[in-house]
Amino acid sequence: MREINILGLSLHDYTLREKMRMLDGFLDHGVPGTVEFVSAKVLMRAESDARHKEWLESMDIIEYCDADILRAAGITSRGRMREIENNSFLYELLRRLVRERRPVYLLADSQDAMLALESDIQREQIEIVGKNILSSDEGAASADQIINDINDKAPDAILTLSDCFVREAFIYHNKNRINAGIWVGLSKEGPVAGPDRKRMYVFVTKLQKKLFQRKVHRYENQGKTEN
Repeated sequence: MREINILGLSLHDYTLREKMRMLDGFLDHGVPGTVEFVSAKVLMRAESDARHKEWLESMDIIEYCDADILRAAGITSRGRMREIENNSFLYELLRRLVRERRPVYLLADSQDAMLALESDIQREQIEIVGKNILSSDEGAASADQIINDINDKAPDAILTLSDCFVREAFIYHNKNRINAGIWVGLSKEGPVAGPDRKRMYVFVTKLQKKLFQRKVHRYENQGKTEN
């Protein structure tokens, strides 16, 4: 494990082996371990939002969707870079759910996102025991309704594809009320997001990469000036 600082966020970076060992502990525990997949866009958003920063820093495992984030943290290990580029942790996580026949519950912030998530998960032959819409829109299911349904279905894992701000707030405030092994927040710009989103991801990340690099450079220069 390595402690890192990116844009003022204090985070931990674990090896793939360490993360898989942590998953074993989460799956045998009553309160869900939290796994959050984050993009450079999410980190830039958290830099200027104290609540979002607190939510991210409270996560048990932060997995990065872009190797540039590791470079910004000073991590240059080729093996670690390949893990990010190949989505190794997500692949191993899903493979474990299949191998151990772990039932999952799906959350998404729209019907389109749910269809994309459900399609990808069914392709992996993972058992889906329930699903719900997690959204801040008026008329969406309340937190209590969602939590009651999750606890009734008793999944081992909860896979969530929604706006990062909504899902992180939900798990931060309700973690101790949820009976599951792991909570996984999937990036809407990442690997499990449907083919249309994946094509858009390639284009958007090129723009975000430049902005992220500028922000990191500016943050580091500001720190040197203050010192």
